[in-house]
Amino acid sequence: MRKIFLNFQLIQLICVGFLLGFPGKILSNSTGIHIVLEVKGNVTIQKKQWKKPTIPSIGLTLTSDDKIKVEGDSFLKIYCSNTEIWEVKSGQYTVSDGCDSGQPVIPIPNSNNSDVRSPRLTEETLINLPYLISPRETYIITERPLLRWNAVPGVTNYTVKIDGVNWQTQTNKTEIIYPGQPPLQEGWRYRITIETNNGISSTSEAKVGFKRLDSQSQKKVLETVELIQQQSLSSEEKGLILAKLYRGYGLHLDAVNVLEELIKKENQSVFLYQLIGDTYLDMKLPQLSLQPYKNGLILATETDNLTVKSAIQKGLGTAYYCLGNDHKAEQWLNQAKTNYEKLGDTPSVQELDKIIQENYHSRKDC
Repeated sequence: MRKIFLNFQLIQLICVGFLLGFPGKILSNSTGIHIVLEVKGNVTIQKKQWKKPTIPSIGLTLTSDDKIKVEGDSFLKIYCSNTEIWEVKSGQYTVSDGCDSGQPVIPIPNSNNSDVRSPRLTEETLINLPYLISPRETYIITERPLLRWNAVPGVTNYTVKIDGVNWQTQTNKTEIIYPGQPPLQEGWRYRITIETNNGISSTSEAKVGFKRLDSQSQKKVLETVELIQQQSLSSEEKGLILAKLYRGYGLHLDAVNVLEELIKKENQSVFLYQLIGDTYLDMKLPQLSLQPYKNGLILATETDNLTVKSAIQKGLGTAYYCLGNDHKAEQWLNQAKTNYEKLGDTPSVQELDKIIQENYHSRKDC
């Protein structure tokens, strides 16, 4: 079996997803994304990287230069990055025709520039570690975050410590709310350590943590959330938009919370499962991304949704690589490559070719 080579640049790109990871700063809102909310009838989208038009799926991210074709009585609903809603009827358009170039408030997620590199630990190893679940590789707004970690079999007590503030506590639970004192400062990267009563530490996995979002960005996010909540949209549409907004600001934990709540309500949108899997990869929790991805893949296969199917397969390949399973990683990445070929997405095919075909000579961090 060929090994999967991931050099430093490719690790930055793939091991935490597509445009993932804990950002060092928030991307300026000079560029935004537009979101497909509803598709009825004969509608196709032509992206630059695709050789042929493709039927769009709910949740698909559009850029201003993507092309739209709506035939007859068909219909397309787009949520523009400036929070306007464009109901597209019969005709051919560029996205910028209906989503004007006003100041966007839903930014494109920043690329990963975290200096944290996690070892590729297997699922079997992770089960026995008190690894941090939240807040992990995320920005937060709250001053009193809920700290959560993996329950280790046989452990009766945990010591929890936040580096950067003079605070630690003991508990027999697997979650605790930080009391807010000492206060968490903007600009600081806080690392959380959990140690079991029998001496097992979360640092065996990785030194991960969080930052508080700066005041200006907090204000923008909260104002946008209030606006979205007031708009005439379904709960699923609002949740999808909010998740995209939170991801744009690196608020990965908030995005996960919104998506998990939607899924609890038995929402069967394939894109929700993809997005929650992507966000767990953002947070460097590949083990938690597997089930959402697999659930989403079932739905994508049933509807023959190649755009989401290929993205989920790529996500699964990423997750399994990060969990040290090169065999499964290569299988999923090859399946993703096949579907990207069907889409005519040459850049994605070339990227996966490079990852799959090259060999590595030493173990790399994920």
